[in-house]
Amino acid sequence: TTASVGDYELRASEAADGLPVIDAIDDGLTTAQRATTETSLAQQPAMIEFFASQFGAYPFNSYGSIVDDDSVGYALETQTRPVYSRVAREGTVAHELAHQWFGNAVSPERWQDIWLNEGWATYLSWLWLEENGGATVQSQFDDVMAIPAESSFWDLAIADPGPTGLFAGAVYDRGAATLHALRTKIGDAAFFAGARLWLERYDDGTATTEDFEAVYEEASGQDLSEFFDIWLRQPTKPTSW
Repeated sequence: TTASVGDYELRASEAADGLPVIDAIDDGLTTAQRATTETSLAQQPAMIEFFASQFGAYPFNSYGSIVDDDSVGYALETQTRPVYSRVAREGTVAHELAHQWFGNAVSPERWQDIWLNEGWATYLSWLWLEENGGATVQSQFDDVMAIPAESSFWDLAIADPGPTGLFAGAVYDRGAATLHALRTKIGDAAFFAGARLWLERYDDGTATTEDFEAVYEEASGQDLSEFFDIWLRQPTKPTSW
């Protein structure tokens, strides 16, 4: 349960299936912050419809956002009501909405499994950008793979990043790249079937990276142990998989 106290303007709308979307926007936002926020939040019903078409029905009974004139400096995927500090930008809104499926409906069993939250949420924001005529998912993957092999970015094994690496950039971007590499390896049909199976099997519960690997081996009918070892457990840049 989330409680937020402030001078908010409440706005109610609906997604295509009638899902209530209730936003709370702090009246202390600047004109520029409010303009960006309103444009971004207006996309929420379309985002919900798009993500549901790919991954199954939105897993809760309402949605909305809280945009606070605070000094926290980050957004948080609070269940059904993400919180944004001062401004909500479209890419961040897509990311926090994605967490309702990946992170809130199914949560990591251990902190070391955090890539299952952040990798998926980043990947869904890539999907949303492509859906709306922006950079393709492949080009966003290519941007990650353009990071030089000697960069410290590749030094982190994202399946167990350690307490100081939980929110490192690689957990987000290498996590998303892992998912795209998996998609290209097993094909769209198995990839999206695996995502739905993951969400159905562990809905309202927790799961581990090992559970995730088992789901995708089941969905694809392939032995993916080498793939996951390269992408999740080796602190080097993947070159073949």
